[in-house]
Amino acid sequence: MNTTDTDIVDVLLSQHEQIEQLMAAVATDDDRSAAFDDLQTMLKMHEFGEQKVVHPVTRDAGNSSAIAEESVQEENRADRALAILAGLGVDHPDFLDEFAAFRSDVLNHAKHEELHEFPPLREQLPAAELRAMASRLLDVQAETP
Repeated sequence: MNTTDTDIVDVLLSQHEQIEQLMAAVATDDDRSAAFDDLQTMLKMHEFGEQKVVHPVTRDAGNSSAIAEESVQEENRADRALAILAGLGVDHPDFLDEFAAFRSDVLNHAKHEELHEFPPLREQLPAAELRAMASRLLDVQAETP
């Protein structure tokens, strides 16, 4: 993604779409194991970047501290649920039912960010800073542990 014209919200929205596509693949693909591996990698990278670049800026944006904290708590719950799913394994008879609940939670979390966290970024920060944040986000995500 070319970040010279792309701001951080554009990058995050694109990643949300990728996560949604990976979740659909896990739910329907014959190669569920590979799709789940890709999803785990993408979620880890995405959330690591948000926690290092996005949420700190949201916390500093006046009354948005509670929004950032809620996002972090949702992400922590998702991390625990993802670990449980990984422990079950994609061939476990309960995997798809458990995954459906996880998928719903993650998609609701993404929608929450899109409605409550991302708009204030664009409203309160200059376009140049949003583009710089996109670049920082991608750099941080490339270093995801």
